[in-house]
Amino acid sequence: MYLNNRLGMRDTVLALLLAVLQGLRLGETVPNPSPLVGSNWGNPRRYVHLQTSTDFNNFYLEIRLDGTVRKTTIRSPYSVILLKAETRERIAILGVKSSRYLCMDLEGNPFSSPICLRDECLFNHKLLENNRDVYYSSRTGILFNLEGSRQVFSAGQNLPQTSLFLPKKNTVPLERLLLHREKRNQVVDPTDPHKVYFGQTEEGSDSRAVPEDDADLEVEVEVEAEVEAGDEGGNVSRETPVAPKSKLNGPSQFPLHIHYN
Repeated sequence: MYLNNRLGMRDTVLALLLAVLQGLRLGETVPNPSPLVGSNWGNPRRYVHLQTSTDFNNFYLEIRLDGTVRKTTIRSPYSVILLKAETRERIAILGVKSSRYLCMDLEGNPFSSPICLRDECLFNHKLLENNRDVYYSSRTGILFNLEGSRQVFSAGQNLPQTSLFLPKKNTVPLERLLLHREKRNQVVDPTDPHKVYFGQTEEGSDSRAVPEDDADLEVEVEVEAEVEAGDEGGNVSRETPVAPKSKLNGPSQFPLHIHYN
């Protein structure tokens, strides 16, 4: 009798463990309800250029090292963007090269910050029927518009062309995003000060893109605008990199850290 009871308890415990393991597997196979939330955030395959168009040209969002938020007609390292999700419909917009977040003040003026401020740097995302994306302040509802006009988003209303964005696949090589960081981390070998033989990097250096001076960018990066037909029939500028390639250790990660005032 005692032996039978022990065997019965063991079978019960095993059955419970099996049920728990099956439940975990089921939970892991449930599809992610949001295309913005997932472990792939920070993956270079998610890097994009946010393109908007007028009747005459295509423009891209650019977040500069000095904090300037502006539009540009060329795809540059400073126009490489990473969209990072806080919730399914609320995101942060990060300039990868400058490591600065797009933000908006109470008046609707865009600026950038090295930290993600909850009130200023989170945007609601909406996919429209024409497959264009709009981003509006989660605090004020004001649309982000590259032309600078201020309008509160309301479904069904006419929206400015330059507030309608189309994510474009990143065309800037990853080494262009990390080139200056690697140069700064190189250790000078006194026996080979001009690095005739090889370059060495310090161990333990972080993988984030380090800000660089605009003057350095002009020297290191030569941009040649090549005109091609865009999706809207306009002109799209493509950059032709001439900087030497460098071996990367892996993709940079940009976790979303929200600063609460």
